[in-house]
Amino acid sequence: MDQDIWQNILDKLEDKIAKESFRTWFSNTLLIDKNKEALIICVPTKFASEFLNKNYSEMVSEISYETYKKKYKIQFTHENNKSKAKAQQKARNNQCLNTNLNTDYSFHNFVVGKSNNFAQSAAQVVAESPGTTYNPLFFYGESGMGKTHLMQAIGNFAAQEIPDCNVYYITAENFTNEMINAILSKNMQAFRNKFRKIDLLLVDDIHFISDKEGTQEEFFHTFNALYENKKQIVLASDRPPKDIPDLENRLVSRFEMGLLADIKNPDFETRMAILKKKTVKEDVTLRDEVFEFIAENIFSSVRALEGSLVRILAYCSCNKINPETIDIDLIGEILSDMIKIKQQEITMDTIFHKTCKFYNISLSQMVDKTRVQKIALPRQVAMYLSSILIQQVSLKDIASYYNRNDHTTVLHAKRMIETKIRNDNEFRIQVEMIINEIKDAR
Repeated sequence: MDQDIWQNILDKLEDKIAKESFRTWFSNTLLIDKNKEALIICVPTKFASEFLNKNYSEMVSEISYETYKKKYKIQFTHENNKSKAKAQQKARNNQCLNTNLNTDYSFHNFVVGKSNNFAQSAAQVVAESPGTTYNPLFFYGESGMGKTHLMQAIGNFAAQEIPDCNVYYITAENFTNEMINAILSKNMQAFRNKFRKIDLLLVDDIHFISDKEGTQEEFFHTFNALYENKKQIVLASDRPPKDIPDLENRLVSRFEMGLLADIKNPDFETRMAILKKKTVKEDVTLRDEVFEFIAENIFSSVRALEGSLVRILAYCSCNKINPETIDIDLIGEILSDMIKIKQQEITMDTIFHKTCKFYNISLSQMVDKTRVQKIALPRQVAMYLSSILIQQVSLKDIASYYNRNDHTTVLHAKRMIETKIRNDNEFRIQVEMIINEIKDAR
C-alpha cells in the first residue's frame, strides 16, 4: 500500500529529528499521490508546504533511498481537495492503528455454517458496536476452526467503519514477550500505556498465559482498565475459560462475564462451501465429485481442508496437470497421509468402562448409591466426561445412565470436577489421561 511507504519513511524520520519538530511539521501529513519518481505529500497550510520543501525535502528524499533503495523526489503541497485528504487520513489512521491485522481476514470471505453461525453473529455485533455488547467476547474451539479469522474480521471491520478506532491484535505469547522486554528495559509504564489506550484489543491463544503468574497479573490489570473504560476485548482459546489449567479464578470469572462462543468442526455442507469459495479465489475449477471426496475425508479443521486444496493445486502445477481433469483416485494418492479413517463416536459405555478401569473399581460399584469418596469421585468424573465429550447427550440422560434421581446430581458433579481440575494439577493430569484413553478406544 502507498500509505505504508510514507509511514515507514515517517518512522525513520522521527528518529532523526527532534520530537517537537516532528510533531509540529509531520503529524498531519498525508501521502496523496505517488509515481515512479516522486511522492506528493499534503500538509495543512501553504506556509507549512513552503517551509518543508525548503528545509526537509532533501532529508526525506535521502530516507526514502535508505528505506527503499530509490530516491524519491519529495514535494510538499497545500492540497485543497478535502475529500481526498480525508480519505487518505482514514487510510493512514487504519494502517497506523491496526498493528498486526491481516486484511485478508474479513466477514465477506468467512464461510458461515451450523458450526460457527453463533460465533459469526456475535462477532458481527461486536464489530459494529465495540464496547457496548458482549464484552468480553470469548471464542473457543480446536485449532484451525476459524477463531483467528473471526477475530481479525472484527478488527478490520471496526478499523474501516469506525473513525479513530484504535485496534490491536496480538497473541498471548507475544503479549508475554513484550512484557518481558519491557521489564528488562525498565519500561513497563510505556508497555501499560500502549495496551490500556486501545479501543479494541484482540488477544489470540489466551490459554498461553495459563501457568504464567506475572503475565496473568499484568493482563488482569490491563483487562480491568479497558473494561472500566468501555473498551472492547476479544479473546480466543482452544478451550473455554474454566478448562484452562492454572488460570487464576479472577481471570476465569472476567472471561466468562461476557459472551462465550464456541466454534466446532464444520459439517459436510460447510466444508463443501469452504472448498468451493477457496477455488473461486484461486481461479481454478474442480469436479463436484472431487469436492465431495475432499469434504468427506478431510474433516479435522478448516485449516486442514484449505491445506488439502493447496497440496492438490501444487501437485497439478508441478506435474502440468489441468485441475479440471483430476479424478478421485489421484486425489486419494495426493492426500493419502491427510485422509483419516473416520472414528466411531464416543459413547457413555466407553467412558463408563475406561473410568472404572482407571480407578480400579467394578462396574457395579460405579452405579451404586454409595457416597464413599473412592467410588463417588470416579462416578463424578465419568459424568463430567460424558457431558463434555458427547455433545448430543443431556444431563438427564447422564443421570439416568448412572442410576441417579435427576439431572441436578450431574450438574453438581460437573461443577465439582471443573473446580477440582482448576485447583489440583495432579487431578487435572489424571482426567486428561482418561480422556486420552477414551479417544484411543474409538
